[in-house]
Amino acid sequence: MALFINDKINADSIEKATTTEKSRGRYEKRICYKVTDISWLEGRERWAGLKAVFAVRRIVTSKGKTTDETSYYITSSDTPPEQLLRIVREHWKIESLHWLLDVTFSEDECRILSENGHKTLNIFRKLALMLHKRYIVSLARKISVKANLLNCLMDDNHRCHLLDSL
Repeated sequence: MALFINDKINADSIEKATTTEKSRGRYEKRICYKVTDISWLEGRERWAGLKAVFAVRRIVTSKGKTTDETSYYITSSDTPPEQLLRIVREHWKIESLHWLLDVTFSEDECRILSENGHKTLNIFRKLALMLHKRYIVSLARKISVKANLLNCLMDDNHRCHLLDSL
């Protein structure tokens, strides 16, 4: 797929959309390349309803360093590339939340057997995560959620400051 998208011969058959964001010294440019003519794609018949393939290239500059990575996707939807960028972005927000819950609270290692227990703990973990993130934003120096959580566990005053910040 990378060869097809990067080949200048195919430039006319590729739809393209670009977004840029700047936040806290981090500059991110996202480019979506969408191809609906997938007759060249081997094995396409194994994917029922396959309508397009697309790639999202992310160029991120932060603290003087630039990274450039491309992710490739398939879709059964005939969605414009602008909307595909939004869909992928929303998906990674959700994945980021789940990763944070697992890293900070070891959610995947939870051995509670009750489904209600899992749901209840998930709500409490998300509440704690929200409290810590809101508190961290108010600090002069930045600290990770996990480090802030540890500070709260070790220091009653720190925990009180967190709760007072509500």
